[in-house]
Amino acid sequence: MSLTYNKMILSSIIDVARRMFASIRMAEFSIIWLLAIANTSCERRDLWVLADEYRQVELITDWSGAEERPAGMTAWFINNDGSGRYRNFKSIDVDHMWLGLPRGIHTGLVFDYSPEEYAHLDFVNMDDPIHAEARAAMAEVQPELTDRNTVLFGDESLHTDDQSDYERDMDTGLFLVADKPDSLHLDVLKDVEVVTGTDYDYVLWEESEDYKESLVTQTLYAHPVPILWKLRVVVNIKGIQYMRSVRASVAGLSGGYVMPLGEPSARQCLHELDEWKAAATSVNTGRITTIISTFGLPKDITGTGTLASAGNESSVTRGEEQEYHEYIDRLRLNLSFLLADDETVKDYHYDIDLSHYLTIYEEERLLYIEIPLEEGPDLPYTKIKDGANFDVEVDPWQDGGMTEIDM
Repeated sequence: MSLTYNKMILSSIIDVARRMFASIRMAEFSIIWLLAIANTSCERRDLWVLADEYRQVELITDWSGAEERPAGMTAWFINNDGSGRYRNFKSIDVDHMWLGLPRGIHTGLVFDYSPEEYAHLDFVNMDDPIHAEARAAMAEVQPELTDRNTVLFGDESLHTDDQSDYERDMDTGLFLVADKPDSLHLDVLKDVEVVTGTDYDYVLWEESEDYKESLVTQTLYAHPVPILWKLRVVVNIKGIQYMRSVRASVAGLSGGYVMPLGEPSARQCLHELDEWKAAATSVNTGRITTIISTFGLPKDITGTGTLASAGNESSVTRGEEQEYHEYIDRLRLNLSFLLADDETVKDYHYDIDLSHYLTIYEEERLLYIEIPLEEGPDLPYTKIKDGANFDVEVDPWQDGGMTEIDM
């Protein structure tokens, strides 16, 4: 019985050993088979490196025309071939930058800082050599739905013909208010032809040394200047001693800047006007004034080959065509006064254009609006509540400090 039991155990051990040996042989066969396939069927792929690692174009930038020297800059180059390809380079060295660009014709946009550093601007269409745009962002906090806000940001705040151009707040139905744009300096390098380098994005690694030695340095120059305008608004008022505070908005300014064309876009926007200052000019009259940064008046294409009205046009050449752009000067100034009784509200609307109240100072990049005394607000007598009226000795108010200003 014991001998039989031992034979059974020995037989089991031999069977397990055979199975293990078979598994090992199968694994060895599998490895050999895989290596054979690898050796017979795989081909070595070429190794490529990015061509823009080899900087063959240098950019020299002169900031003497800027309002202040920036702490960084961006060079943004878009292919003119309609492919949507672009390269952007950022640097804290604002005088000199090396660029890696493919051969071909490009539109170069050289501006201060980088798109991510602008709190009140959105950069859109930046793959388009004609329509790349710096656009005023919408204000983070939009007006609530109140009677006064309806006057300043509702239907009557715009020209009737322009209302379809503005986006509404889905919750309130009021038109969205745009931020005042950040200061931006720009130079446009039109139709830059890069003649050194490669036509493609990559070069073979094994040819990279020869490629590097074959490169010839090409030098570009940029001179960025301010693109923003100032809007100054002056409103002359009768009965200014009965005024406690004022709120205001202006519709019809450009909402962006088409960077390759070097012009304000035709897109219009609605700005709130705040930080008013006030001054008395007599016992019963005075003026209020404010100034904001803006992209200026919007421009629209009026045709090809014909000039717009004299003194109010600019031209842009693209290829062999010449397009003439004209200002869109339909502005609307909206004013809402809270009177000295702290209850009465008086609202006024003014349609503004070059024949009414508006003057353009091109060289100073200034839009000047003045509502004359004979056409300005005439505030009625109201009983003064707690001494809350405007006086020659000006008290602070909710929209900014009141101080005497020079005219």
